[in-house]
Amino acid sequence: MRVALGRLSEGRTTEGERWPSTGLKPGFVFRPPPFAGPIVALLVMALFAWAGLAQAQGGDPQRGAQLFAENCAMCHGPTGQGRVGPNLSKTFSGINVNVELKQIIANGVKGAVMPAWSQANGGPLSDQDIDDIIAYINTWGGGNAPVAPAPTPVPVTPVAVAGITGDATRGAQLFAQNCAGCHGSHGQGRVGATLQKDWPGIQPGLSIRQTIANGVRGAVMPAWSQANGGPLSDQDINDITVFILSLQSQPPPTPQPAPGGAISGVVAFVVLVLVAILVGGLLIIRPIRHG
Repeated sequence: MRVALGRLSEGRTTEGERWPSTGLKPGFVFRPPPFAGPIVALLVMALFAWAGLAQAQGGDPQRGAQLFAENCAMCHGPTGQGRVGPNLSKTFSGINVNVELKQIIANGVKGAVMPAWSQANGGPLSDQDIDDIIAYINTWGGGNAPVAPAPTPVPVTPVAVAGITGDATRGAQLFAQNCAGCHGSHGQGRVGATLQKDWPGIQPGLSIRQTIANGVRGAVMPAWSQANGGPLSDQDINDITVFILSLQSQPPPTPQPAPGGAISGVVAFVVLVLVAILVGGLLIIRPIRHG
């Protein structure tokens, strides 16, 4: 028995050649089964329908609200009203605003204090995370933007800082509200610099305080002091400075294993394509007996 494509009808080649002792005569014509075409076509249509559905589903605004609170609210405000970052609770003009928002969140804004948040650019957010945040931003027209709750203060071992009087425990709360999104909850660094380290210099506290108050020109570190248009008072900055200096004596947080999730959309699509090819092949490839 040999396997040939479709049904092979007997005929002759244009050159009149004969095949050597295979049991098959020359000039065979490919004829797929009559039912193969419609079934393969239905499978292809299912692939396109699945792809369109996945694109239409977009982001999850409920999950986006949590991601916004953790990553964006400290600069743009809990309801997007703006702080050291621009106001987002407004009507955006443009043909495809979501595409522009995704590009800005993913790639940042060169020369501004907006960093790149996508994992492709070294940030912490996946493409789905960014889609969810955009979906949440799009809900603000309905007035249902939840305000992120203030973190519970955790006692912090005070550190003596020359020239600065501050409350490290209060600074920990202010750090969580204003700094953790970029620098990490323990100062381990995200899109911002690592702060959990030993600070060289004679008076590192004064250098940290100046950086928080005035920002860093040409970098993604904005000015946070009220004197520079930011939300923090001088005492707020002193408290955060004392807290940052206390981080150097604390161990980094234990990394948690990523939870196992469902199969990603790309993997599911590839599997579906392979199934379509396999089924189509089984419908078209048929055994032929030879006498």
